[in-house]
Amino acid sequence: MAAEQERLKMATEQERLKIEAENERKERLKMELELEKLRTTSDGSANPKYEKPSCYELTKTVPSFDSRNGDITLFLSLFERQAKRAQIDTKDWVSGLLMLMPSDIVQLIARESEENFDNYNYIKSVLLKRFKLSPEEFRRKFLHHQKYSEKSWREFTFEISNYFQEWIEGLKIDSFEKLKNLMITDQIKRRAPFEAKDHFLDEWMRLVSPSELADRLDEYELVLSDRKYETKRKQQFNPIEKHTESNQRTVRHKPFTGTWNTRNMGYPSRNGESKQMHKFSCYSCGLEGHTARFCPFKAPKRVN
Repeated sequence: MAAEQERLKMATEQERLKIEAENERKERLKMELELEKLRTTSDGSANPKYEKPSCYELTKTVPSFDSRNGDITLFLSLFERQAKRAQIDTKDWVSGLLMLMPSDIVQLIARESEENFDNYNYIKSVLLKRFKLSPEEFRRKFLHHQKYSEKSWREFTFEISNYFQEWIEGLKIDSFEKLKNLMITDQIKRRAPFEAKDHFLDEWMRLVSPSELADRLDEYELVLSDRKYETKRKQQFNPIEKHTESNQRTVRHKPFTGTWNTRNMGYPSRNGESKQMHKFSCYSCGLEGHTARFCPFKAPKRVN
């Protein structure tokens, strides 16, 4: 009973926090609208017939982000498209983004310094780090993303295009030459041995030059071959190891599968059957089990 009451209490508390977060979002949206009105009225040089686009317009075209089930990259891509279409000034993008984020993400962004708070690209990088999305992760998504039956090919094309764009932007690929080098480097990486990747783990993702990567791999294989040669040479010329190996013997014992029998004088047979042994008989008394030499009925020798 106490556990049930505690569970109901926790559920009620979670619902209360959810309602408070939603009220905070609405209040923040209201304040943004008021600020937009004040900026419009205070700007005397502005054309009174021109009304500056409001961030509120984004709430009509972009759904709120679900931090548990949503894809942050697709959400940011949609947000940027709609912000450009609505002609929202880039310095106001962060304000519009906050209206669509849950309270935990808003608190994360609120911890940033004042000079970075209005920098959308910086805030975007913070969100990508929050969801552990690096250029290498975007590369994996681009290469291995699957099309689900409930989605159209157009949706699938949009998703992999977005992953590819985030991949090259994360590596600062801004020219055809850099893109060509990236594609060649990626092919080299896919054919490199796993040990080499593990050796260059700290810088593997940042290597985007095919010539630099090729030189690193050649050096690695050269060092590796030298180590193998040294190990082999030591094994060949070490007298202790050579003497030990030459004196090793392999002894194999054939397992016994026969049976023991008291009638065959204690000797087992290999085929599982007891063999009938020759019975001793005494030539003196004719009885079995002993010889004439040890016959108890044998007369003692006479001494002259």
